Amino acid sequence: MNEMTKVIRNLVDDLPSDIKETRDSFRLFSAGKILFELNDERMRLCGMDISRKIAAKKGKFDRQILNDEWLDFLGELDGSYVSLNHLGISYACENLDHEVAYYKNLVSTWGLNLYEESSDDLNARWLFVGDITDLQTQLFEIILTKNRTNSENNWRPHFQIDINTNLTEESLNKLLTKSFGPKFIKWKMTIPGYGTVLVMGMLGSIEGTKIYLGAGTRLRERQILKRI
Repeated sequence: MNEMTKVIRNLVDDLPSDIKETRDSFRLFSAGKILFELNDERMRLCGMDISRKIAAKKGKFDRQILNDEWLDFLGELDGSYVSLNHLGISYACENLDHEVAYYKNLVSTWGLNLYEESSDDLNARWLFVGDITDLQTQLFEIILTKNRTNSENNWRPHFQIDINTNLTEESLNKLLTKSFGPKFIKWKMTIPGYGTVLVMGMLGSIEGTKIYLGAGTRLRERQILKRI
């Protein structure tokens, strides 16, 4: 049994049932195809096992998974929960272009498209897979970062659960602080002149892989993505 995928499966299984799943696995669909599948053994994107992509190779460490806090947060969120926005992975790689080509071939073989969100960081690529024409459909995100010295410590691989809410930034901050504590929020995406659209914190880590929660405020709209 893969402990990392088992822990992630338990967390996503707790999400409100707006997602298609089976007793044996958790699934996301796009254009009638299985986009992503997760069970206790592995995770597959477009039919390919991608578990090894976010398996830490050295310097492994565990940080307690905030399971009880996660359940408390979802309970407190209740009617303010809108939907799952996306699931995703992030890791460092030697060559960004080669890794992008790998995913482009993978998703095209599966009959889907690969999209990219623009980034000012030349050492990172933000990719998405899924049906962007349907705003109700979940996407799968892949964030690639170019390897740097001691990258395992500077940018450990992670898995992300990202949800939509109808809350203001202030209300979302209060709820996250109530459930997870005052130090939970580690990062915010704030658009000058508009407001904060996303806040993030870490749910814990397992075998060196971090697990993050992203929560969108009511200001968030779907990302502007370009097909590549």
